[in-house]
Amino acid sequence: MYIGFDIGGSSIKAVLVAKDKIIGTRYERLPKNFNQLVDTIVNIKNDLVAPLGSSKIEGIGFSIAGPLDKKREKVLNSFNIPFLNKKPFYQIFKKKFSPCPVIIEHDVHCFLLAESKIGAAKKYRNIFYLALGTGIGGAFMVDQKIIMGSHGSAGEVGHTIVNFNKGTRWEEIAANKLIRKELKIYFSQAKQLALGGNKKAIKVFEELGKNLGIGIANIINSFDPEAVIISGGLASAKNLIFPGIKEGVEKYVVSMEARKTKIIFSKLGRFGGALGAAFLFEK
Repeated sequence: MYIGFDIGGSSIKAVLVAKDKIIGTRYERLPKNFNQLVDTIVNIKNDLVAPLGSSKIEGIGFSIAGPLDKKREKVLNSFNIPFLNKKPFYQIFKKKFSPCPVIIEHDVHCFLLAESKIGAAKKYRNIFYLALGTGIGGAFMVDQKIIMGSHGSAGEVGHTIVNFNKGTRWEEIAANKLIRKELKIYFSQAKQLALGGNKKAIKVFEELGKNLGIGIANIINSFDPEAVIISGGLASAKNLIFPGIKEGVEKYVVSMEARKTKIIFSKLGRFGGALGAAFLFEK
């Protein structure tokens, strides 16, 4: 059995996994500082193993939002969780959970690992993966191998600059940040408004979808994958954002053949990153 943690921009999600199946889950809002985060993770772990005993856990994996150092020991620059930056994350939890082994990895690599093992990427060799949440995470797989890059931070497409003068990043106009800016509410509330016919909310989702479509067209032009997989909270708003995505792909992808690239919405749900973190021990 393994435990996987997914530490995202707004929440902590955890799973207890046995034989590739989730047998327990936990969800908590992201704490406000690093010390509270450590305490919350320890409490979640203790809660998950209480009925079983810690000795039965063979590994604890962490999916973390933000690029890591090459040794996978600390977060270099988490744009959405700045209190993680430069903290000796691996060493802290290696000590906390000893003798249980610990692995940490970039969250989107964990998402893609889960997809390649039991999800939508299982039957493909070349995939680009997008996690849409507070920001946009990216990862890609070539010949069924997840590419980490020379410094372990490949795939950071959410930080593509889309306005040179203002330094605007793609994730600021194509993720939950746009919803928060325009509607001043959380995604779940905005989604309900849009589905209920609220014109302003519908317009924001339309704009978000179009912005996503342009970025995805750039990805297809650059990487030429078999499919682009979309996950994260925004994936549940498929009907609201897909028309814009389709428009961008059809308008801006250069190759007529590449315009047929499959756009797939993940079905792994909110615990996909945590599941991938648990699978780090089975690579």
